Amino acid sequence: MHKYPLLSKLLLIGFLMVLLAIPLSLVRDVIAERTANRFNATQEVARAHAGPQTITGPVLWLPYTETFLRTVKVEGQVGQTREELVTEQRVSIQFPQTLETQSQLTTETRMRGIFPVTVYTSQHASKGRFVWEEVQPRNRNGQVTLGQPLLLMGVSDARGLLAAPQLRLAGTALPMRQAPASSPLPLAAQVDLAQLKPGAVLDVALTFDLAGTGRIGWVPLADENSVTLTSPWPHPSFGGDFLPRTRSVSASGFEATWRVPSLSSGAQAQFAQAGKERAPLEQFSVGLEDPVDVYRLTERATKYAGMFIVLTFAAFFVLEMVKRWRIHPMQYLMIGAALVLFFLLVLSLSEHLDFSLAYGLASTACIALLGHYLRHVLGGWRPGLAMSGLLVALYGVLYGILVSEDNALMMGSLLLFGVLAAVMVATRQIDWYNVMGSDATPDTVLPAARSEASSQSKPATAG
Repeated sequence: MHKYPLLSKLLLIGFLMVLLAIPLSLVRDVIAERTANRFNATQEVARAHAGPQTITGPVLWLPYTETFLRTVKVEGQVGQTREELVTEQRVSIQFPQTLETQSQLTTETRMRGIFPVTVYTSQHASKGRFVWEEVQPRNRNGQVTLGQPLLLMGVSDARGLLAAPQLRLAGTALPMRQAPASSPLPLAAQVDLAQLKPGAVLDVALTFDLAGTGRIGWVPLADENSVTLTSPWPHPSFGGDFLPRTRSVSASGFEATWRVPSLSSGAQAQFAQAGKERAPLEQFSVGLEDPVDVYRLTERATKYAGMFIVLTFAAFFVLEMVKRWRIHPMQYLMIGAALVLFFLLVLSLSEHLDFSLAYGLASTACIALLGHYLRHVLGGWRPGLAMSGLLVALYGVLYGILVSEDNALMMGSLLLFGVLAAVMVATRQIDWYNVMGSDATPDTVLPAARSEASSQSKPATAG
């Protein structure tokens, strides 16, 4: 290997990069562990406070019995039939024609250890209208017997109800209680059967306060659904099956309005399906997620760690060739260890500080350490400062990639292209045969290189 010093150096640097992958994987394990701890902290707060909420209803739920005669064949007697009386239990579900909801939401941050969890309380006021349709028997000779009608509504986590919902139907206050076990929604109010006359217009008003964690959503069960939500939370994340028709987001909060007709939603048909095979209900929601997820950003940073180390080592190696510096493989290892430690510093500091501040402190500490170390390795402040400037540029580009997720691929591609261009320009006059220590003769050198060398060796003649 002494015959090929450049090759042996490259192999040693490659081995060091593989060796540094071990502590990098340990850093990724720490990030995964802290992410899991944060998730557990959120779940614990949700269990004590209330979890994500989805508001469903109100809907009118009327159980009834249909009795009818059915003709069946008499067993053992060909062509003989008889009639039997059949009784079937059915349910009539009637959705509101219109439902308009005005909601306000305020947030609060609660700490679980070192992990912040965003919880909320919300106030809701809904107004809607039912137009009752008479229940018709499904069989031609059927007789219908109506049961006790209920007005149903539901929330995902009933522990979030701060008080009993206030409900009025056709001007009459109805107490809201827990629904029967056979009901598809957890809250119910008994409705006077005498009010349910064919074509009767029943105006409904519903107000309640609801607490939750992380997300709030609505199921659009009315023929015409309208929900307007206002909140001082400045970083909403709109999700679900429908985006808001109008929204405005600023540093002081947001306001969003959803308008969903039943013609564009399958929620009514999904709700009407009975049994455990019911499809998940379509809904729209808004999440109160932290816009700067330090664990996600740190994990993304470690994905670029390999490229970061390769670029740093490549810069040192090229300058070692161009400037004739002598950097020992052990010194490469020290520099790589400092680069790996940077990602652990970012993680630990960002749990207590803003991510940008944590990144700045960690990068400043690593650049100062490497600058001081390189001053002695390279034999002076000037080369040490020059390499520190290179590291500043690399850390700056990495931060830009992290905070600009949409442009990360473009920025990374431009960075790699720029580094390759710099390496090619810096090494364009290096005689790699001599550097490799091979037995190359002038005949093995390209003709263009020989002609350029010969022209540079000719003495200048006086004109």
